[in-house]
Amino acid sequence: MAKVTYYRKDFLTGYEIDTKSDGAEVQIKNLEDAGYTTNFAEAEAASFTGGGQNFIGNTANTADEPLSDSFQANFTVEQAKVLLPYITKLDPQRGEKLIQAYVDGYIQSGKVEFALAALRAAPEYDEMFNGIKRSDGSLRMTEAQYLQNKEAVLVHFNEYNLGGYAKENIDTVFPKLLSNNVSPDEMRQRLQAVTDTINAVPQDQKAQILGEYQQYYSTELGEFVEPNESTLVALAIDPEVNAQILSKRLNVSQISATFERVTGEDIDFDAVQRLIGSGITAQRAASEFETATARAITASRLARRFNRQNQDYTALEFAEFGAAPDTNFMEQVGSLSAQAESASAVATGARQNRQGQVTGLTEQ
Repeated sequence: MAKVTYYRKDFLTGYEIDTKSDGAEVQIKNLEDAGYTTNFAEAEAASFTGGGQNFIGNTANTADEPLSDSFQANFTVEQAKVLLPYITKLDPQRGEKLIQAYVDGYIQSGKVEFALAALRAAPEYDEMFNGIKRSDGSLRMTEAQYLQNKEAVLVHFNEYNLGGYAKENIDTVFPKLLSNNVSPDEMRQRLQAVTDTINAVPQDQKAQILGEYQQYYSTELGEFVEPNESTLVALAIDPEVNAQILSKRLNVSQISATFERVTGEDIDFDAVQRLIGSGITAQRAASEFETATARAITASRLARRFNRQNQDYTALEFAEFGAAPDTNFMEQVGSLSAQAESASAVATGARQNRQGQVTGLTEQ
């Protein structure tokens, strides 16, 4: 078993990844895309800069001194984002409003303390940092630590194939964990304990349990539903999961989380509903989206090579096309494929059907 730890300037504790485990490649890619590194010295050095775990802002000698009037008046949202990069990370919409509150507070006072107070007084603060305040109004942790811990919990849920559950419930679950002093590591231990218990059940009994859930949900929803061991883990840790499955919310969240993990693209509720309506299931989602991503990358490369007007294709376009073919999109992609095959025919010989027509979306 090979393990490696990924660090970032705002999280020096790091995430330990077993490189031999299922899904390790995806976890590592997500962490690297989010700016994590295996070089602790590099992360530690960066931690003393803005947004870092060891960043302390102004020195003691200057902390109480307002900056010049010109700097104060011209302080911008972009500058605030450099100082507080984590604010817009997990919740861009509310984060933008908090950043604006910080800027307004700073322009009015010229002091970081008052800017931070303005940020914490904004209506969006309690929504975004639900549970960060104790009953007396004091903070359990800093905003950066709150988001670090929240992200850690999300990572742990994904490790146990509960990405859909996390996407649907994290804003409810995480404040409860805070109020009960449950750390991300303890949450991971609980998930592991439940998983171990389920794994210890004899295979025939487990199959029987899953069969009963399958029959129950399929009957109640009027469509085929195939629960798996991750479903049992979710049901064990949260009694509300049953209601979510029956309302189909968990299925939507699972497909949405899988799409974003596999493709790296965002997807909205309406798009997920279209995919579900055309036959995409949570069980097939990963393989369908992997294929769609590969085809989108190839199509985009070919479009740029041939200087097409549309040079960027998305995985969502191909996922929707695969689930419910669209004639116009089919003609567009077919034309691109034919041009690619024709361009390579002299050198390698184009792939043809029995009638001699060029076929296939392949890049030579």
